[in-house]
Amino acid sequence: MKYLNVSGYRFITLHNLPELQQGMLEALRGAGVLGTILLAEEGINVALSAPAEAIAKAKAWFDQDERLANLWLKESTSELQAFTKLKVRIRPEIITFDGGKADGERGRKKAPAISPKELKAWIDEGRDFVLLDTRNDYEIRSGTFKNAVDISLANFRDFPKEVDAALADGTLPTDKPIVTFCTGGIRCEKAAPYLSDAGVQEVYQIEGGILNWFEHYGAEHWDGDCFVFDDRHVITPELAETNAWLCRQCHTAKPFGVACDCQSGKRSAAETV
Repeated sequence: MKYLNVSGYRFITLHNLPELQQGMLEALRGAGVLGTILLAEEGINVALSAPAEAIAKAKAWFDQDERLANLWLKESTSELQAFTKLKVRIRPEIITFDGGKADGERGRKKAPAISPKELKAWIDEGRDFVLLDTRNDYEIRSGTFKNAVDISLANFRDFPKEVDAALADGTLPTDKPIVTFCTGGIRCEKAAPYLSDAGVQEVYQIEGGILNWFEHYGAEHWDGDCFVFDDRHVITPELAETNAWLCRQCHTAKPFGVACDCQSGKRSAAETV
């Protein structure tokens, strides 16, 4: 059986979160989908996996709510169902950044988006700009854009501290365009505005993130694969699943049968199936 895996987000003000959570759980259980949804007053973050007809039912339920209608969900298929449970959780933020304590509008400010087509043109013509990977270090080990800047994030909540240090030591310039990217775009919704606030003159984010780039251009200008936060662990630039296992000690994804460099020997449940 083929499974359809969808993911996306929307920054939009949501109220009555417990009521929304309960209604969503009931509807998605009824549709027969598995995955994780995060709800916060700032919006929604969605990752689901199911047969195509079940995903269609889930989308129809989202569409009946004007706040969630026409949610952009990036798609890939796999032989493996990417999740084993359905979870709908309420959090202070749909992507952890400042604990919900900083400027509440920051998460809703959005840097200009650059399409995959325009970004490819920039790279092909050798334009002078910086590609900044805003993902965690263990994600970057699976793959990233060629010549991208890595500021060694152990966790995205450390982004402000690490960016401030990178600006101070010149790793990141303030006078060149910086294009931020992450898996699906959600982290750049907070990372890019922070860079602008910190004095970078020209900041962009890749429209739809890495997944949208893969959909248009696959492995062009890319090294490796892409880490994902589900039971596939890693997908290829062709949006195909890989036979990867996840080290629980350092979170590094490795091909099946290849030991992790940290020598922990701790494998994910998926490897033992």
